[in-house]
Parts: sequence; structure tokens; C-alpha cells
Amino acid sequence: MVFNNELLKQMYVEYSIPCDRLVSNPSTLYRFTREYTQRSGQEVVPAHLSHRSLNLRRLGESKGGLPRLQRVYRGRKCHTLS
Repeated sequence: MVFNNELLKQMYVEYSIPCDRLVSNPSTLYRFTREYTQRSGQEVVPAHLSHRSLNLRRLGESKGGLPRLQRVYRGRKCHTLS
């Protein structure tokens, strides 16, 4: 299956949940998968989307993978490790 990586990255930023938490929470992963299916028109299962997301995370932002998320802690922005 060929995923729309740009859509995955966009949704990842919109959800603003680190990849490890996203794929380890079944209800969030299911919601993410359902929205990806609606927006892309592709039928995918959560396990495949989880696998692709983890691969994009491992690739790193500089090589076209998932971007680092901006998080706000006590009024200041900080990067999280994804």
C-alpha cells in the first residue's frame, strides 16, 4: 500500500500527539486511522498506519519523516522528541 505521507504528516501535527503515544493508544489510533481513511479515500487498517507512522518517525524530519511537534509548557514553546 502506498500512503499519502504528506497527509500523514499534516494530521500528525494537527493531532499534536507524539508518535509513540499515538500508536500505543488504541482509541486514538483508531480515530486517526478513520480520519485518514476519510481524508485520503484509502481503506487502511490501524496496524498498517501505525507501522507507516513509526517508519516516518524513525526517518526523521530532515529526511522527509514526521516533523518535531511544538509543545507548550507553562506558557513557553518546547520541542518534544518524537
